[in-house]
Amino acid sequence: MNPGLSLQWKEALALSRRQTPEFYEPGADIAPGPHAEAIRFALTDLSLAGVFCIEGVPTIGFLREDTPAPERVDHVHRILWNQGLMSLLLVVREDELLAFSLVHRPFARDPNQKSDPRLIETLRLVADALKLRELVDSAESGRFWLAHDSHFDPAQRVDTVLLKNLIAAFSALKGDLGADGAQALLMQSMFVAYLEDRKIVRAERFEAISDKTCSNFEQVLTCRSTAPFEALFAWLKDAFNGDVFLAPCAFELGKTKPPKVKPAHLRVLADFRHGKVEMATGQMRFLGYDFEFMPIALISAVYDRFLNEEREQKNADGAYYTPMFLADFAVNQVWDELTDPQRKKGVLFDPACGSGIFLVRLFQRLVAAHCRATDKRFATWKELSAIARRLHGADISAAAVRVATFSLYIALLEHSNPRDLDALIEKGKLLPTLFGHTLRCEDFFSSSDDRRYDAVVGNPPWKGRAGQETTAQAWADAQKLPHPAKDIAWCFIWKSLRVVRTDGLVALLLPAMGTLHNVGSLKALELFFQKARVYRIVNLSDLCFQLFDRANRPTALALYRPQAEEEHPYRFEYWVPKADLNLRLKRTMTLSRADRAHLRSDQVKGDPAVFKRKLWARSPDERLLQYVKTLSPLSSFIVESKAAGKDFSRTKSWGIGQGFQPAHDTTKGTTTSSAAVRQFPYFAAKDFQPIALPRVDAKPWRTSTVRRAGFTAGFGGPHILIPQGLERSSPRLRAAYTEQGLCFEDSLQAVVFPLVERKTAKLLTAVLNSSLAAWFYFHETANFGTDRAKIHQNELLKLPFAKPEAMPDPARATQAAERIVALMDREIKEASRLLQTQSNALDEIDPLVCDYYGLDAAEAALIQDTTRYILPAIQPRRNAGLQVIWDTSRAEQRSAYAATLCEALKPWFNMRLSAALAARSNDIAILKLTLGAASGLSSAYAESNASELDPFLVSIANHLPVRLPGNVQLVPDLRFVIGSDMYLVKPMQVRHWLRATALADAEQIAAELSAAVARQASKVTKHAHG
Repeated sequence: MNPGLSLQWKEALALSRRQTPEFYEPGADIAPGPHAEAIRFALTDLSLAGVFCIEGVPTIGFLREDTPAPERVDHVHRILWNQGLMSLLLVVREDELLAFSLVHRPFARDPNQKSDPRLIETLRLVADALKLRELVDSAESGRFWLAHDSHFDPAQRVDTVLLKNLIAAFSALKGDLGADGAQALLMQSMFVAYLEDRKIVRAERFEAISDKTCSNFEQVLTCRSTAPFEALFAWLKDAFNGDVFLAPCAFELGKTKPPKVKPAHLRVLADFRHGKVEMATGQMRFLGYDFEFMPIALISAVYDRFLNEEREQKNADGAYYTPMFLADFAVNQVWDELTDPQRKKGVLFDPACGSGIFLVRLFQRLVAAHCRATDKRFATWKELSAIARRLHGADISAAAVRVATFSLYIALLEHSNPRDLDALIEKGKLLPTLFGHTLRCEDFFSSSDDRRYDAVVGNPPWKGRAGQETTAQAWADAQKLPHPAKDIAWCFIWKSLRVVRTDGLVALLLPAMGTLHNVGSLKALELFFQKARVYRIVNLSDLCFQLFDRANRPTALALYRPQAEEEHPYRFEYWVPKADLNLRLKRTMTLSRADRAHLRSDQVKGDPAVFKRKLWARSPDERLLQYVKTLSPLSSFIVESKAAGKDFSRTKSWGIGQGFQPAHDTTKGTTTSSAAVRQFPYFAAKDFQPIALPRVDAKPWRTSTVRRAGFTAGFGGPHILIPQGLERSSPRLRAAYTEQGLCFEDSLQAVVFPLVERKTAKLLTAVLNSSLAAWFYFHETANFGTDRAKIHQNELLKLPFAKPEAMPDPARATQAAERIVALMDREIKEASRLLQTQSNALDEIDPLVCDYYGLDAAEAALIQDTTRYILPAIQPRRNAGLQVIWDTSRAEQRSAYAATLCEALKPWFNMRLSAALAARSNDIAILKLTLGAASGLSSAYAESNASELDPFLVSIANHLPVRLPGNVQLVPDLRFVIGSDMYLVKPMQVRHWLRATALADAEQIAAELSAAVARQASKVTKHAHG
């Protein structure tokens, strides 16, 4: 029997406090889930001593090696690499641990090779005790992956290697065979490779079809003649069915014969078969992939990506491949809400199925549920075929539907009882016919609207594929349903509500911008909440550039069902996961409890910005926003050029508008003539600098012919120039005051004002550049922080602003305004002299603007933390490196957090508070709040007496009301009370130690305290009346 890890090693790795569903040991009961079979396989078939999961995804495998056995390590490493799930293999010996990367490719061991490229580090039981104790925690926080980033190169992953080989093989074949023929031949070859690697087709079969000249598929492919290959296809056609093996290079026969396969083509397939050759370069490197252990969901995801790589119109059709872990996440949301009857007999549908990854994952969950309900290891072939027929899919791409069919066939074989297959194959026509029946090449919007599905799930295209955009829009128009910005994702939303049964579920990955944040989608969104009962919306905007390679639009998952008529207001879940270090591996997505909220359905109608604001705003932000918005917005006195009309007079009114659009040789449509662009010097947006512009010595625009004249009244000075776009390096709005008349293109906009309002204009210029404005626009505008880094003109005017006498504290505002205008005059003067300022004017502006708006120190800290830490980290690219917000907090940051927390809690307690760090590791800290500290004791924050984390947790274990969760990263707001002390368990990352976080934590603590007092009072009252 597999002995598992020794108690000594479990304690050394701090695993004693971990249990299922995080840490699985041999003999543990494995709960149902998307990776239950992978965990079972690792513990039983591979005899691993343990499997550690992060967010349900197997991440670390433990291999007990009592005596050194490099061949076994190689064997296990190769299998786990092919599975593409785990990222780290820890080989545990008597007194040392070897950490191997499971992202790094397997290789053929060379006796003369001293170093092992897979080996990350070796840790000794005694000498490296601290590192060992923090190893698992560091994997959960992501610190481990970052520290050893070079060992986790995505280019080494099995899915990347398979994709590269697919593309290289396709490129080598498509010239002779055509794109369709090459794709079909590759898919057919992958199927044969799978059958061989899974030992469904064995050596005797290859010998029988080749007159004993070939005993495996590789020999068939390297044979000088194509006869064995053709004979193999003839047998496969009879044994399985014509859906896959009708003929080489073809899935169906029409008037045109499929291309003829030649020995040169087979040699390409031989190279592709095992991936032992980097086909793009022809260089032998490492070992290849093995379809025996590669999950079908991974193959499906890779092929989906391959199809998209090969579509030249990929970016135009709005379709991107779905990463496997994201498909799992979506399927999990649906699965958890399905009823038992729906799981047993329901029909599930993907309206834009692509390669079928959602259908494959649903099939696997259905089979696992069936086997668990019937208490057996394998379902019968009849049962498996029936489950497969309950899965329906449609796509306008025939190639995609073929891949979906191929994927489900392999899934069928993968879950079958190996002992039954030989007899089934002998009967012939083993595989059920799916293509053209349950899996159809059809336009979703040309099919029936009948309610026939128990669940609809998928990742439909957003903008509209060629030929489909018209049908989708035509269907929506006929039904009088909105589709803002011609985004056909809305059409999928509406039609899914039509085809799903009244008690069914819909789960779609949708464009976050077009459905949640776009102002133009407000009416459609309101109608959606009338027609649908929403269970959950998961806004993945912050993960945009880490979820999809080369993606430029964020996504969101919506889980909902139809409702006959609008119901009373109800609460639904709104999850907003954030990018973190774990996502760099693209195998798991962390969802902290702090990123889960509840919204009311009627909030959406009255507050269109709620989805955007709730991405990052917490209760202190919400309260400050409410306070600031008591002032009138800029739109109350600044009129947009499109609404100004011909009678607009800048001597009397404020106005705003964009510059001109140039006419180019490729310009389509009409042009116009503008004398204004020839009247003023031309100012290029690339030369913009904030606060004050130096004098521009340039010629006017080269011609008066333009595409659009723009807001010509904005060209004359004085004016405030504002770019629409934000710089990622300094994500705040930029505005510049200048007296000089300038013409400029439409990437810039100008605010003009009466000459008597110069002081107010200078004051507004400073406010627009301030961190307060950046904080406000971040929470209250659609694009900033979710999509393109820009602020549209109409949203620019949402900023609350008033003259000093109308501010909440007029005296304080008047004093601040005078200092701000003086600062602006200084900057204007220095800019006109072409001098560089000796001080950072923005650092001076920020506190003055906070004074102007009457903010206190806590509110100023809230704004400062947002602009300093959060804004630079939003929507990070994978190659952006370590974001400051992910880094380990410093002592001074933790001290500032503690001081802010104690100060914010003062009004709630009639006693003193002091804070000190009770325990810490490099990933987790426990802050101790002492209530009712003696007056003679110092309340200064201290860390000097902090214990090590695990010994401290052991020492207090008996005093805890409930067992602490293992992964603290998921519950960063964990608190418990022992005696008069409150303990806060927090990850060490900067995000959780901001002063802004302290303010939000203080409100939660106060709310919990109030609730506890209310409960206690209720008990006393009941006792008194008892």
